[in-house]
Amino acid sequence: MTDARQAFGLMLRSRREQIGITLPDIAESTKISVALLSGLERADVSRWPKGIYRRSFFREYVVAIGLLPEPVLNDFVRLFPDEPAAPAAEKPAELRLELAARDTSAAIALKRVAVVAGELAAVTALGTIGAWVLPVDALPAIGLTALAYYPVANLCVDRKLAARSLRALVRSPLPQPEPRSYEEIEGHEELQVSF
Repeated sequence: MTDARQAFGLMLRSRREQIGITLPDIAESTKISVALLSGLERADVSRWPKGIYRRSFFREYVVAIGLLPEPVLNDFVRLFPDEPAAPAAEKPAELRLELAARDTSAAIALKRVAVVAGELAAVTALGTIGAWVLPVDALPAIGLTALAYYPVANLCVDRKLAARSLRALVRSPLPQPEPRSYEEIEGHEELQVSF
């Protein structure tokens, strides 16, 4: 097979020399490097690209030396086939990247309602206990407990000062999370990969 390749390269070179065109001239008109064209004429296409690019480069060269591309291209493909890719040991399973499911707006709303109910129960229980201990009626004791509870609760949690109108709360009671890119969540627990 190497003899056939050598003969093919010599045939191309003799045709090019016969019409009096140089490799730098072909390289300039086709934008293919002189090294690749020279390698072709020596039957060495190891540095040539694979697939459609290889055939396209060869077609440009053949047209530049004044030959019809189709019959010569068939010989080229037969003599210089693309090397098959290295066989894979086994096909890997399909990988998919999935983001962890976020709480839906209904789940967030239920959590908020549960927190409000728990806070109301705690304030009512503390106020009722205060009414038993101190000689005060239950409603004023619950009210005083609620007044003390709010500043103490703000010290314990990270709340931001914000003023919202009732209309704004009704229109959009739950803020929607902003979309985040992969780079923002990479390395966090929210990123889950399933195989």
